[in-house]
Amino acid sequence: MASERCALGDPHNFGRRVARRGGWLDKPRSLVWERLLLSVTSPLRRALAVAARDGGLGRDAFEFLPRLRFRSLRGVRGGQVSEVALRPLERLDHAGRLELAAATGRFVALAAWLGLADLHWENLALGRDSAGRLVLGPLDVELILDDLELPTDTKLVPDAEEDVAFECRHAAGLRRVLPYLGKPLDPIAIATLVGGYRRALDALETHATAIATAIAAEPEVAGAPIRVCLRGTADYVRARSRPVWPPLLDAEAEQLARGDIPYFFRRLGKPGLRYFASEDLTTERTVPSRGDVPKLAPLLSLARGLRSRRRQTLRDEGALALVGALDHTGLDGAYEAAGVRLEVDPRTIVLSFEGGAELIAPRDLRAYVESLYLTCRCGEVRTVLATMGRCDARDASSR
Repeated sequence: MASERCALGDPHNFGRRVARRGGWLDKPRSLVWERLLLSVTSPLRRALAVAARDGGLGRDAFEFLPRLRFRSLRGVRGGQVSEVALRPLERLDHAGRLELAAATGRFVALAAWLGLADLHWENLALGRDSAGRLVLGPLDVELILDDLELPTDTKLVPDAEEDVAFECRHAAGLRRVLPYLGKPLDPIAIATLVGGYRRALDALETHATAIATAIAAEPEVAGAPIRVCLRGTADYVRARSRPVWPPLLDAEAEQLARGDIPYFFRRLGKPGLRYFASEDLTTERTVPSRGDVPKLAPLLSLARGLRSRRRQTLRDEGALALVGALDHTGLDGAYEAAGVRLEVDPRTIVLSFEGGAELIAPRDLRAYVESLYLTCRCGEVRTVLATMGRCDARDASSR
């Protein structure tokens, strides 16, 4: 008897949808980036292990990422990915909380450094595998190699931009760890998380050329599609009944008219914002580059070893943004953990690191990042996966 097939997610590219069947997910899109990051046999995973070992983190420091299997790969038409098989985390003792805090910091660092985005809580798995290994990572990898300046750009922590602040807070990926780390986090956990972030960025930057070489060595990477999200699914749903702002592009209207949620992508090494214009995915169209259209920032360059002028900002202001996202009224005084000294008073945050580096910022960082702490519990579940449900919460901070 054939196993049951269950369609999931939104329709894209002429009605294609993810489907579950017999322990596998059939994903009708390119899996190049997902396989590089989530397959334990990938050259990127090997390069990350070397970076972690040589950076003093321990060879398994990035092994919090899911270990998935891939088969029946068909280029842009997709392939099959094994479903994540984890058990929920147990209630953690103090040592367990610090282990999770450090892994969370390293995850934020890796995501921001590789330019991953769209890491909302529905896209994250959290649990333990059959070997008891802590797993925290994405299930879908479509947006990658963006040259990010702050961890807010990953959507793991909430952006402070006024028109999206509440949505970013509600969907922020790091809300997944709050049931285990506490709400709010204790000061030692915050310092441990920031220490994990900072040390991971240092290891990645030291091995940037080797990591870029490992990625570029994969033949399918050349010209591989990288998804671009112009607006959220909810905006497209609203656009079917009333005008939205900014107005729909012709390419968005064309895809909506055929029953799809619009899907755009760019190709590594090639200019232009693209979309598929034929059902067999062999014909692409490019969105006009002139006029009132989205302007695409350059991607990180593999040829230049993933180097960027923004790396120092990501390292310093990014660490402060994490403190700002986790700050709360009970945080007061000086705390040390994981090579980080965190000092907080009513007006100032001071971060001191091994080697003598020191960062000083005003206590109120809400111009750059919003608090992770909301009154609702959406996404803050003790299950491996979290799914979106109805939420009537209003923007309320626990600062």
